[in-house]
Amino acid sequence: MSAEPRVVIVGAGPAGANAALALAAAGVRSIVIDDNPRAGGQIFRVGPNDAIGPVKPDPRGVRLRARLAERADMIEHRAGHEVIGATPERRLTVAPPDGPVVSLDADALVIATGAVEVSVPVPGWTLPGVFGLGGLQILLKQSALVPDRPVVLGGTGPLLYLVAAQMVKTGARLAAVVDAADWPSPRHLLGLAAMPKLLRQGIGHLLALKRAGVPIHRRAAIAAIDGADGVAAVRIARLRPDWSAESAPDATIACGIVGVGFGVRPNVELTGLIGCAHLYDPATGGWVVRRDEDLATSIPGVYAIGDGAAIGGVENALAEGTIVAASILRRLGRPTPAGLVDRATGARRRKTRRTRFRAAINGWSGLRDGIFTLAAFDTIVCRCEGVTRAAIESAAASGFDELRAAKLHSRAGMGLCQGRVCGDAAARIVAHAAGVAVEAAGMPRARLPLRPVAFSNVAAPKS
Repeated sequence: MSAEPRVVIVGAGPAGANAALALAAAGVRSIVIDDNPRAGGQIFRVGPNDAIGPVKPDPRGVRLRARLAERADMIEHRAGHEVIGATPERRLTVAPPDGPVVSLDADALVIATGAVEVSVPVPGWTLPGVFGLGGLQILLKQSALVPDRPVVLGGTGPLLYLVAAQMVKTGARLAAVVDAADWPSPRHLLGLAAMPKLLRQGIGHLLALKRAGVPIHRRAAIAAIDGADGVAAVRIARLRPDWSAESAPDATIACGIVGVGFGVRPNVELTGLIGCAHLYDPATGGWVVRRDEDLATSIPGVYAIGDGAAIGGVENALAEGTIVAASILRRLGRPTPAGLVDRATGARRRKTRRTRFRAAINGWSGLRDGIFTLAAFDTIVCRCEGVTRAAIESAAASGFDELRAAKLHSRAGMGLCQGRVCGDAAARIVAHAAGVAVEAAGMPRARLPLRPVAFSNVAAPKS
């Protein structure tokens, strides 16, 4: 190992950026690679600057970007760069905004790739005007675009109500919110109270919707989206406890924009490609990275933090950035400042409360398999390859009851997005058709390159 160790952090969201800042304070340089033009990830996303637009920037994100700029002497932030490959030896293949890819070796590699939204296919979900909740939020935060047509939001979880409250605040015409979950039970409320600030924020979102007169349909889902050249209306169905449809849709709401989101899952493409061990944990997003108390993975020198490892929220991501910095300093044999030791110790203690909160969120609004039966047999599940639910079920019925085999047989997940959009739905459809648990269907596998790149740019990678 060289006298000046190379620490590479993939992701400039709250977890990755906070890790880089903590390392810089201890005198260790790092390279932070991120595919976004500005640091902050989805939670702290803004437009070209921090000026207040339709959605007020989170002050924590503003401070984080300012601190990164102040520590440019110690932190090399490569914005607009994408990691398209990686090996267990911690060698990354990085695609810059233009030009040939670059090979980058790391003595310590921190993977902080954030979360991916879970999509649920229903008839009509491929129509123009249908967005993921995260996509609508990006339009608000980054491009200052407010829908000029009535909006219906559907799904479940905290993001549903956050985006709904933001829509109301920006003047959008919110026709309805459709929540697959029922009201939280007293047991769930007790768990949510472990993070009182977040619970108050959630109650505030509900009150904002009530003041605006937005109807909320609970234990219901958008079962179909109608329209010819774009969205015209949604049809709503009541749900059973497993979130399958109780009956045919019994209500129709006219609208021009639909936003749908059923929570998020860890983006485990890179950890999967490297060969890190994973486990299935529905409470933290499904397939998550196996880590020790230092947030180290099963691959030596590789760490995973934030929502890219296991869903825990922004406060957890910030805390894990601090914890991993202290862990890396110990591994590199570098002195750890007393202040960082204290902050890391406090961060570990606070993770216990967040674990209770996350368990309550999952118990109240965690994804149920029945929601994926809303897709009709001719509904396209894999948009890249045009694969329907019927084709995926046919693969499973033919004996291809493991996700990878069903993927090869049906081509679901083999398009440009590599299953980032359809992977959850395909896995659950395979499991349901084969009569096995979703974890038995196996974890989606990533392959090179993780993102499309011109062949001329990968012919001769630079070091």
